[in-house]
Amino acid sequence: MRRWLDMVASRQLPRRIVMDAGMHALAGIVDRLPRMQQRMRSCRLFEDIGYARHAGEALCLDVLQPVAPGPHPVLIYFHGGGFAIGSKRTHRALAAAYAAQGYLVFNVDYRLAPKHPFPAALEDACAAWLWVAEHAREYGGDPHRIGLAGESAGANLALALTLACCTPRPEAFAAPLFERGLRPALALLYCGFLQVSVPERHLRAGVSALAARIATDAAHAYLGAFASHPGAAHALADPLCVLEATTLAPDLPPLFIAAGLDDPVALDSQRLALALQRLLSPCTARYYPGETHAFHVMFWREQALRCWQDSFGFLQEHLPIKRS
Repeated sequence: MRRWLDMVASRQLPRRIVMDAGMHALAGIVDRLPRMQQRMRSCRLFEDIGYARHAGEALCLDVLQPVAPGPHPVLIYFHGGGFAIGSKRTHRALAAAYAAQGYLVFNVDYRLAPKHPFPAALEDACAAWLWVAEHAREYGGDPHRIGLAGESAGANLALALTLACCTPRPEAFAAPLFERGLRPALALLYCGFLQVSVPERHLRAGVSALAARIATDAAHAYLGAFASHPGAAHALADPLCVLEATTLAPDLPPLFIAAGLDDPVALDSQRLALALQRLLSPCTARYYPGETHAFHVMFWREQALRCWQDSFGFLQEHLPIKRS
């Protein structure tokens, strides 16, 4: 209840509050499903581990540790929700899917807009990366084999974090990551909302008025007055545009890109794949006809199962589980 009162106080749109409440209620239902219970029996859950502090409040993540002996390859997961809703709790089922495969998963909460606009969420993602690099071994993880994953806004954070780790950046919060010298082993980007700015680009044929409104609301929550005219300080809010403007091939890890072709932001994923191909940067792009935004969370659907199989195959190729 306190969460939603805080959202009211921060002037969240009523529909966002309703959606957030619904997502949390659904997460409670999912916990009771046999498949989810089976996944959770394959791992240990450590909740609300502080990875940073902001204005006196702890920023927390959950750890899902496989019961099998390590060292485990590591995944850091960033939830979606247009930078304004969702949490590690609403996305535990996705984190558990990786943990059941044998990955040590750090499922991250970050500050939400509009109370905390850009770059708050990305600052938190960077802080989580540095914390996991220092503490993964304590949970049986291999600190030299860390991957990133996220969907929608979380994919944006995962891609921006990858750029911060692999390329020199001027932002104060990004510079320590490049200096640390540790690169992600890979990144999994599902239905990525990879360019937040210029939301009017969604006003086009094939995108519903509601979908365009949601994207516009997210842009204004995250970027405020700079939504349509971002400056250089907002570059990493649009990691896709950073790569499209890049002329020298960056030393990026392999990226897995997945999107439903009926997703209003599918074009972001397609543009990213083209940019990476131009830069000769390793990527695997998979598109799923007839599927819309976040279809992969519907585990019972054929295309969702195919997407998960594709992503697990990519993981096994680039960040494999070493069976004894």
